Amino acid sequence: MAAYREHITVSGILGVAYATAAVFLFGYSLVQAVIVAVLTWVAGMLPDLDSESGRPIRELSGVTAAFAPLLLLQHAQDVGIRGDRAMLFAILAYAAVKYGGAFLLGKLTVHRGMFHSIPALLIASEFTFLTYHSDEIRVRLLMAVGVGIGFLSHLVLDEMYSVQWDGMKVRLAKSSGSAMKFFGPEALPNGVTMGLLLCLTYATLVKADIVRDPGKIPAPETIRITSDLEDAPAFRIAAEPRDTQVQ
Repeated sequence: MAAYREHITVSGILGVAYATAAVFLFGYSLVQAVIVAVLTWVAGMLPDLDSESGRPIRELSGVTAAFAPLLLLQHAQDVGIRGDRAMLFAILAYAAVKYGGAFLLGKLTVHRGMFHSIPALLIASEFTFLTYHSDEIRVRLLMAVGVGIGFLSHLVLDEMYSVQWDGMKVRLAKSSGSAMKFFGPEALPNGVTMGLLLCLTYATLVKADIVRDPGKIPAPETIRITSDLEDAPAFRIAAEPRDTQVQ
């Protein structure tokens, strides 16, 4: 298993490389590049949210607790939460993620469970796509792909470090295959993960306008009525007065 230092180093390097490519190859702004570099770096630590103790969980709980209010405040402004209310909202969001989230993860997850999986990678990317506040789909996609790259680097490193070579032969550690997986040994975590993945995938496709939102009623088509009177003038003077006298 790769150590904490290896994970943050590799994801940090990938974040810088991805941000550089975003600016010089795809025309994103410098601000967007800096944000995606940080997201990629942080995502390289996300799978270790299921760690029971130690430095990874302490670092991650603090980082995610700091990011959560920032993401939520972007949407809070759209619904009119500003000023002191916005500050209170940010404090509550930080406390909920920092303490409540860490407590729930400690009770409901096990290390090398479904947090270390391909479905978890997709969930993290889609969640980023849905929560990042931007009117441009390409900006949302930039952030989502960055999170996916960082998350994938963690899984790949764990699998690489599970291959052990003692100079004579290569053997696999017991942890081999526990990171790059689609399903775990337990039915309940598998069901919860797949259910969440399906919901987020559908929401992502709707947000990207790939799938039509069933709750959005299309505008009715304008019905054009044609008749002989359409081009008629507003009033017409009769050529001959009408004879209404009774003979």
